[in-house]
Amino acid sequence: MFKFGESIETSFPGVKMGFLIMCGVSSSHPYEEREVREVIAGLRKKYGQLDRKELKKLNPIQAYVAYYKRFGYSYHVLAQLESVLQGKKSLHTESGLLQAMLFSELESMLLTAGHDLAQLHLPLQLKVATGAEVYQSVSGKEVRTVSGDMMLCDCSGTISSILRGPDYKSRITPSTSDVLFSIYAPPGIDENYIKTDLQKLEKRIIALSQSSKTELLHVFST
Repeated sequence: MFKFGESIETSFPGVKMGFLIMCGVSSSHPYEEREVREVIAGLRKKYGQLDRKELKKLNPIQAYVAYYKRFGYSYHVLAQLESVLQGKKSLHTESGLLQAMLFSELESMLLTAGHDLAQLHLPLQLKVATGAEVYQSVSGKEVRTVSGDMMLCDCSGTISSILRGPDYKSRITPSTSDVLFSIYAPPGIDENYIKTDLQKLEKRIIALSQSSKTELLHVFST
């Protein structure tokens, strides 16, 4: 269902992609306020005593900061974490699936995207963007890839890239019943760390929807 493009192996040796596919997900209800507070308390306990400079030195944040810096960008998940710690960003969404993904992303700081599996045309392939690819972002706006960035494609085109984010067509919606979560891991991130995060996300989805079944949980490495 997935492979690395030849350009990826040449440009980013050591890159990894983690995938979690779960089917029969029947619940899209958001988490209760108590559960959201527990997640925020956990984030503050883990990261709250560190300033931005100290956070940047942590793994896997360090690997993402280095990746984004080469393109002149800042790691946006780090900014989201800081906003949550400061009480400026809410973790409330209308979808429990999106909340579960966001919780896991902030706890692990691994860049994660979610897609409606029914909207994808497998197999998937990780490629190096040329800067000419154009797709509709999850916000609905048309975006162009950044040359040299990593992008995930299905047989119909780009579904996500690190710097521009996921696409609109395969976004998670209230009607999503089969979901694919992907983790982009630049060189320097431990495979077991990625797998453990996927397992935690899997448990969260099962708690939301006990009827759901895991079809794939795997970390691919170059």
